[in-house]
Amino acid sequence: MKGFVNIYKPSGMTSSDVVVKVRGILRRATGEKQKTGHLGTLDPLATGVLPIAVGNATRLFDYMQKKTKVYIAMFKFGETTDTLDRGGVVTCVDGKTVNSKDIELVLTDLVGEIDQLPPQYSAKSIGGRRAYDIAREGGIAELKPKTVSIRSIEILSLPETEITIQNERYTLGHNEFAFRIVCGSGTYIRAIARDMAALMNTVGYMTSLCRVQSGDFFIESSVAIDAFESEPLKYLMPIDTALKDYDNLILDGADGERALNGVPVKCEKEYNQPFTVNVAGQIVGIGETKDGYMRIKTRL
Repeated sequence: MKGFVNIYKPSGMTSSDVVVKVRGILRRATGEKQKTGHLGTLDPLATGVLPIAVGNATRLFDYMQKKTKVYIAMFKFGETTDTLDRGGVVTCVDGKTVNSKDIELVLTDLVGEIDQLPPQYSAKSIGGRRAYDIAREGGIAELKPKTVSIRSIEILSLPETEITIQNERYTLGHNEFAFRIVCGSGTYIRAIARDMAALMNTVGYMTSLCRVQSGDFFIESSVAIDAFESEPLKYLMPIDTALKDYDNLILDGADGERALNGVPVKCEKEYNQPFTVNVAGQIVGIGETKDGYMRIKTRL
């Protein structure tokens, strides 16, 4: 068994909790232990798209990390918490009120290839310890900025208005705005709230977060855990679901056999790399070319 399950993660569960749940459901459905793994962590308080790879699809993790992510995030300004989200303890209240014009003036400084400092409450490893463990003990982790890609930030809703996400209605409070954020892997949305507030000479934190897209997986086609449990095999998506944008090399006969056995195959055509390799009508791996030859780099 191999493929993907596009789970809608509820608030209150860790991404690892969801993986364990999906693994157990598939084991009961098939009578066999299934290898599973998620393709990008969502914080426990966050909701939304959490793609789960099954079987050999777990080998695509590094490729999937390069995919675009889209979030709907709510930020509240004028106060902040130690975790930079609603699950933390309020540490500062300055009472400053901001408006959409204030925000629009600073958005250009937050978009592009930027250096972002991870939150103190993050899973970054510092000397073999997680930053959040250091923070919980009252310490300060020595974190270094990391370059992340933020494609766009758009204001969706203003304070005292309503926004609906996946049939759930959310009422924004005072000084609270909703944003649509398009970014690359490794971006901390909580850190955007912190940095956006700092550019407006105030403080802020993330009150809610929903991932609506992760690469080729969209919230419209996601499935709740309960629905997946009732018909698990119905929601198993084929492995090529996440490979639609890749060039595809079709090999027949002897060339297909050689490639499957790890032998380089002559390949004169230029392909965007990486690309999929198709043998006998089935995608069998991710290929790479060098000096006019190709080989399967990742077997699926």
